[in-house]
Amino acid sequence: MNNPFKNLIDNIFSLPESLLNLVKEKLYGASQLVGQGIDISAWLAPVGLLGPSWVKVINSLLAGAALVFTFWIAKRIYALYLQFKESVRWW
Repeated sequence: MNNPFKNLIDNIFSLPESLLNLVKEKLYGASQLVGQGIDISAWLAPVGLLGPSWVKVINSLLAGAALVFTFWIAKRIYALYLQFKESVRWW
């Protein structure tokens, strides 16, 4: 038996579910890209001339900056969510 309310709820939540699946796929693809690492010597040849110790330092700084940037983006998305939640009074 097909319940009309079940079909209605499935239709309502199909868009958010598909968006979440798309985000999951994009994050998985990004994790594959990040897992490869950054070859700093290809981008910044003078840093590569300083030696492997300095290359590790620069790589660590770039990884730290990427992590801070990721947290900053997450914080902004959460703030946007809170603004949306505040705008909808019945939430």
